[in-house]
Amino acid sequence: MSRLVRTIVTAVLLIAWLRLPAVAGPLPSAGSSYDPDATARSPATPESPWIDLAPSKVLAIRAEPAPTSRRKLAASLTLAGVYVGFMGWTYLAWYRVPTHPFAAGGDGNWKLWSEEGWFGKQRYAGGADKWGHAWATMGLARGGTELLYQAGGYSRLTSAIVGTTLSELLFLGVEIKDGFAYRFSYGDFAFNTLGAAWAFASSMSPQFDELFDFRVQYAPSARYREKFRDDGDLDIAEDYSGQTYLVSLHLGGIRALRDARWGGWSRFVDVSFGFESRGYKPDPPYKPTPEMPDYAKSQTTFIGLSLNAQGLFDYLLRGRSEPARKILHGTFEVWSLPYTTLPLASRSVAPIGDVPDEPNN
Repeated sequence: MSRLVRTIVTAVLLIAWLRLPAVAGPLPSAGSSYDPDATARSPATPESPWIDLAPSKVLAIRAEPAPTSRRKLAASLTLAGVYVGFMGWTYLAWYRVPTHPFAAGGDGNWKLWSEEGWFGKQRYAGGADKWGHAWATMGLARGGTELLYQAGGYSRLTSAIVGTTLSELLFLGVEIKDGFAYRFSYGDFAFNTLGAAWAFASSMSPQFDELFDFRVQYAPSARYREKFRDDGDLDIAEDYSGQTYLVSLHLGGIRALRDARWGGWSRFVDVSFGFESRGYKPDPPYKPTPEMPDYAKSQTTFIGLSLNAQGLFDYLLRGRSEPARKILHGTFEVWSLPYTTLPLASRSVAPIGDVPDEPNN
């Protein structure tokens, strides 16, 4: 079973949940220039990019603070509980299996797009698993950072360092444990680290966060729907045939375009680089034979346009429901609505011969 299903649930629930502490207090009146965060933020400290709203800058609105030590302790214990619970879950879900001497490798090499590279079309998931590792580490690091910063009152830098480091160490521990139960994957570790780096950049640079997002777009594949109907299978993470990963440029983050007379549309449109694999996972319900061949497999990269759901819901909900707006803003930093991407130029390749059914083979 893929490790990512628990991570997806953990990251997204944490991201959505932490929006609420940020809006527990009263909002300033429309005519007030009072900044409730001013005393807690030095001039050199960047504003939170987590809720950046173009064209105006919007700060995280915090509740009237409890004593600083209590806020910090509560946020720290909450984050620690998330990690302890996750580690216990990994043991129950993945590691009640016989162990063996530590083993590593077997998952391709750093020549990314070669036949045996981490994105090779002959790999078990066609490279989608590496995108998933980067995305999951990024989401958990981003959520942990915002929990410490918005709810705990830690500085932005401290929150980013701790949130990112914890996510990286968690997934490093998972890989080391895999080394004794399955195999340590160098590729998974490398892309975990890239995801953590993306989270740190997004947390520390409002400009970077305003311009770029890393999201997954998901709609259950036909095979997964069949497995869910027949067996109650909840392993969404290995439904790579339903996942599309997007690295998106927010056109609304280009201020000259956004602020132009007819540029308001740009806040709803992204230019996206996309990656997806189809037919690799889930496996067919039968062992492939010449009479009943395996699913047709393909790996596609593309450039296209996608909906910026953050911009859309910010526009629809601003002034109507701040809690709902902030929850959706955080959610759509890491998720894309299904069927909201239009590829303009794409390239697809198909594997030749056998493809392993499991990673690290």
